[in-house]
Amino acid sequence: MAQMTFATMPGFVDIPDGNLAADQPLTDYDLTKISNNAKFAAVRPETFYGWYKNGETILIPASPVDGYVYARAELEYGVAAWCSRSPATGAATNGSLTKPALADMNDGPGVLFLMDFWVEEKNEANPGLVHCDVHYWNSGNEVYTNGGFVKVRTIATRLSG
Repeated sequence: MAQMTFATMPGFVDIPDGNLAADQPLTDYDLTKISNNAKFAAVRPETFYGWYKNGETILIPASPVDGYVYARAELEYGVAAWCSRSPATGAATNGSLTKPALADMNDGPGVLFLMDFWVEEKNEANPGLVHCDVHYWNSGNEVYTNGGFVKVRTIATRLSG
């Protein structure tokens, strides 16, 4: 399937109801605005993916359709997949589209006990910051690590054109 592209960034324009009333002429201006509204709707929202580890910040995406660069306020995040073991040394994360190779061993001793993965949202202190908390139970003690990595789904919704 071909990638849709626009020559210019679309934007929403409100058209008064009276302009589209029965028995009223439909002008080229109104048709152009209707077309622009349809284009704007086609890229609202867009979804992006990438692999990240603890402490990395989700990259700001740009639309492949028209190059629009999103603002943090236009982004929401969801953890789409995760792994309790950290990436192998040198394996790419930080937005990589390919799942990184796994390290040879767990980040802590003992049995996997608890995993907590999340990304700070736009209303939190560090929007886009990835958190990976992996806990192990070892001989009656909890061992806390920042191991593991996640695949993040970024839902980007344009607030304006």
